[in-house]
Amino acid sequence: MEGGSFLNLIESIDKFAVGIFRQFLIREDADKVLILTPNEEYKRWAIAYLSTRLKGFGKKVVVECEGERKEQKEIKSTKDNLLDKYTFENFVVGPSNELAYKVCLEVAKNPGKLFNPLFIYGRSGLGKTHLLHAIGNQLKARYRVLYIPLMDFSDSMVKAFKENRVEEFREKFFNLDVLLLDDVQFLVGKERTQIELFRIYEKLQAEEKQIVLVSDRHPRDLKDVSERLISRFESGLIIEIGLDEETKRRIIKQKLILYGLPLDQETIDYVFENTGYNVREIEGFVKTLKVSGIKRLPKSEELDKEKKVQLIINTVAKGFKLNPELLKKDTKERKVINARHIAMFLCKTILNLPYSQIGEFFGKKDHTAVMYAVKKVEQRCREDRKFMYMVSFFEKSIRKSLGL
Repeated sequence: MEGGSFLNLIESIDKFAVGIFRQFLIREDADKVLILTPNEEYKRWAIAYLSTRLKGFGKKVVVECEGERKEQKEIKSTKDNLLDKYTFENFVVGPSNELAYKVCLEVAKNPGKLFNPLFIYGRSGLGKTHLLHAIGNQLKARYRVLYIPLMDFSDSMVKAFKENRVEEFREKFFNLDVLLLDDVQFLVGKERTQIELFRIYEKLQAEEKQIVLVSDRHPRDLKDVSERLISRFESGLIIEIGLDEETKRRIIKQKLILYGLPLDQETIDYVFENTGYNVREIEGFVKTLKVSGIKRLPKSEELDKEKKVQLIINTVAKGFKLNPELLKKDTKERKVINARHIAMFLCKTILNLPYSQIGEFFGKKDHTAVMYAVKKVEQRCREDRKFMYMVSFFEKSIRKSLGL
């Protein structure tokens, strides 16, 4: 990516905007700057921004849309499964994901050298898959790269066994320079898949080929996975990726620009308060916002939602043999905290209320308390089957009562 004096000027004006411009292909010569944006939304934003902020530059600035030629299709290679849209340039970096970003960038510069294997873990929607594709996209011109989710790996293996093509299946992986394996948590309970992955892993490691693994949990928390595989995963660098408030706001701004929505504080705050710490959820909410706008509910609907929330609170409290009012009060009693977390989770899952609004119903001024509760219940549902069945029972009962 080129563009020296132009980017320097933008950086001196606006440090956030320069991060957006660095995602574009910029060609600058003595008297002209050509900016190629990936789609029409970015093009409109760039033109609007430059017309109001760029003064006294002295060069002609032309903004064109590179995405018109691609028609905004996801360009997918049949050989490497990589999506071109995921790059290091458009990954939003902040305090909670900076280390993962820098390590992945280093892997893309020196595959197989420093961090091998690299194991990245964290909740869904934090950018793990984005980083896998970014590594692959930077390396695919010089190396044999393959991105593959674990379930696809497993399905291909089963098919190969059925069709007597096991050696062909193995050779496909043996010949790789870089293996990017997503959703490793789905190894749980797949004994045959684990055996084949171990064989491939050993071969690639022996030849110092790069392996990057992504999971929603730490290797030691992968139950029903062989000890020898776990020990291999733990033999390299293990990094947790997160999403903090600062980075979330940067992502919101990026998505608002992408979908042509205003960057005013009201819109940013509205998206922030109504979404969790999940990039996919943020993008989905912004897409909906573009169509529907900011919704302010009529009083009658507000009252109706109050009744529905109270039904959820009453149902959960009854199940825990608690007074419903206890769920709205601060207490350190574990039983009450568990019940409150489940009730908050169900308000989000069933009614899809904004986190801030759920917080108000439970007497919480800070919407992050609701986000924490939802994440806590989601995590426990993944790890504790009995707990998951209990939450599922509450949900079915409440949906039936609400006629949903």
